[in-house]
Amino acid sequence: EAIDRLKEHGVAIVTLVSDLPGSQRDHFAGVDNLAAGRTAGSLMGRFLAGRTGKIAVVAGSMLVGDHRDRLEGFRKRIAEINPGLDILDVMEGQDEPDQVHDLVSACLRRESDLAGIYSLGAGNRGLIRALGQLPKGMAKPVVIAHELTPHTRDALQADLIDAILNQDAGHEVRSAIRVLKARADGIDVIDAQERIRIDIFLKDNLP
Repeated sequence: EAIDRLKEHGVAIVTLVSDLPGSQRDHFAGVDNLAAGRTAGSLMGRFLAGRTGKIAVVAGSMLVGDHRDRLEGFRKRIAEINPGLDILDVMEGQDEPDQVHDLVSACLRRESDLAGIYSLGAGNRGLIRALGQLPKGMAKPVVIAHELTPHTRDALQADLIDAILNQDAGHEVRSAIRVLKARADGIDVIDAQERIRIDIFLKDNLP
C-alpha cells in the first residue's frame, strides 16, 4: 500500500535485492532468486550425486521474499535431480552469526546422516565457525552459501564451503540509480544492461 501511495504521487520506485513483485514498483535491481535457489539445488545435487541423506537449510527469516524464493527453487531442483535427499525444516538464524553458529552446531550433533547445508542468507561467519569446530574424523557436509565476502572466501579456500553464489552489489546499486534517472528523464531502460547475473565461485575460480 505504501508503494501504491507513492506511485499516486508520481514517485519512481526500485526494489533492491529483495523484490515486491505484486506491487507497482518500476524495477527490481537484483538476481532472480528462484533461479539462484535452483542453481544451488543443481550444485548440491551434483556434489551429492547418488547419495542419500539430509540437507539442512539456514535462512535469515522466511518473512524475507528473496529467502522464500531461494528455498522454493532449491527444493524443486533437489526433488528433480536427487529425490533421495531429504530437506530438513528451515533453521532461521536472523542473519546473526552467533545464532547461526548455535543452530548449525546443534544440527551437526543431532543429524548423523547430514549430507549438505544450504545457507540462504547472511550470518555465514557463524556457519563457518561451526564447521571449523567439527570433531576430527567427522565428515564435513557439502556446504553451499550466498555472497562472496572475506569470510566466505577464506572458507572456500579452507574447504569449509564448497560453492558460493554471488550477486554483484555494486552492479545492483548502479542499476537502481540508472533506472531511477531514466524514469526521471523519461527515457527507456535497457533491460539487458540492468540484468543482474548469478556468479558461481568455487575454490578454483576465486577472483
